[in-house]
Amino acid sequence: TTSTVLAQAMVREGLKSVAAGASPVSLQRGITKAARAIVKEVNALAKPISGNDDLRSIATISTNSVEMGKIISTAFEKVGALGSTTVEDGQVLTDEIDFTEGMEIDRGYSSPYFVKNQESQSAQMNKPRILITDRKLTNMNEMVTLLEAIVKIKQPLVIIAEDVTGEALSSLVLNKMRGVLDVVSVKAPGFGDRRRAYMEDIAVLTGATFVTEQLGVTMDQVTPEMLGTAERVVVGKEVTTIISTGEHTEAVAERIKLIQRQMQETDNQFDIQKGEERIAKLGGAIARIKVGAATETELKDKKLRYEDALNSVKCALEAGVVAGGGATLAYLSGQQERIFKDISFADEDEVRGAEIVFRAITAPIQQIAVNAGVDGAVVLENVKESDYGYGYNAATDTYENLIEAGVLDPAKVTCWGVENSASIAGSILTTNVLICEIPVKEEPGMAGAGMDGMGAGMY
Repeated sequence: TTSTVLAQAMVREGLKSVAAGASPVSLQRGITKAARAIVKEVNALAKPISGNDDLRSIATISTNSVEMGKIISTAFEKVGALGSTTVEDGQVLTDEIDFTEGMEIDRGYSSPYFVKNQESQSAQMNKPRILITDRKLTNMNEMVTLLEAIVKIKQPLVIIAEDVTGEALSSLVLNKMRGVLDVVSVKAPGFGDRRRAYMEDIAVLTGATFVTEQLGVTMDQVTPEMLGTAERVVVGKEVTTIISTGEHTEAVAERIKLIQRQMQETDNQFDIQKGEERIAKLGGAIARIKVGAATETELKDKKLRYEDALNSVKCALEAGVVAGGGATLAYLSGQQERIFKDISFADEDEVRGAEIVFRAITAPIQQIAVNAGVDGAVVLENVKESDYGYGYNAATDTYENLIEAGVLDPAKVTCWGVENSASIAGSILTTNVLICEIPVKEEPGMAGAGMDGMGAGMY
């Protein structure tokens, strides 16, 4: 909305200047220079998030709901900076939040005979050893040496492999049923190259050696020292959760840094999203906000508001926050003379373009005032020459320090609003003509043939 309000104000002022004889190209250059200067100033004013109260304030403003703001801040407080928060459809009328500790993979047990708890249909393994391999396990003979060693040390065994079938699966189930070996097998998560990445993540988390064909290690050469460990592993029908021992935090931190570098080197949004999920799983916490609503329309609206707020909070964590309610841009509009000294203009029209931007950035606070039923020009006059942070709180109809009152905006969002609106305004001002399709009126014989002319008049 900030981008829209700013763009409309810039285009309106810009068209007036073009009509008065200014060069559209010079105006565009001036607008771009002013936008860059404002973005630099906003980043300089930004302050880091100071606590959960700031997160709740940003989420509340973004969703326009105190309850939704509390849910989002609770989620971020529990999962931490490396955790992940997702939004899903709920099954009840109220909003709920679920937390998952540890690494969760979307694969369950290979056979229902591995189930230990019939009520929850799951198998919980306490302090198990973990075998991680990208091989298909079908032959029991190549696993005998390892399984005999596991029986001697009397520890549970979790096998995560590409697949466990045939003789290998039936033998594991038989030994499980007889009480010889406490074991459960899980199919590896993901597909293709992504599967390998997931397996390597699990190996790092558990301290296991990833037994792969590329290492040249056969299954009969695997020793207990090559197996990983975990505090607890809960294997369900479709989901497996691994709670780490916390002994490999340094290796996990290095792995997270590697994933972050890979995310920076790619432009593929799907790869970036999957990278964030992997970091969250290694970080050890995932929050799921389950949205409840009476109708599908309400559900869609609430989900969009939650997603918008989540993005705002992430931006705030990355680049800090500034005073909200349009106060930051209104303050910078009063600093025009100082900011202009640091900008190099080629001609008078560039100066005019920059002035357009500084007049336009007062539009958000005026629009907020109008929406609250107050004269926008009066509010702007009261705020413009004040210290940074002082502004109009439309919710309480008072003038106060908005930072102290918790009325905050992510600095990144404010910067994007200025950059996007400047780009749109510059494009429109340098465009002579807009090409679009003209609706063609359909003849009755075309759309309404055989329907007594019911198609007549349709477009």
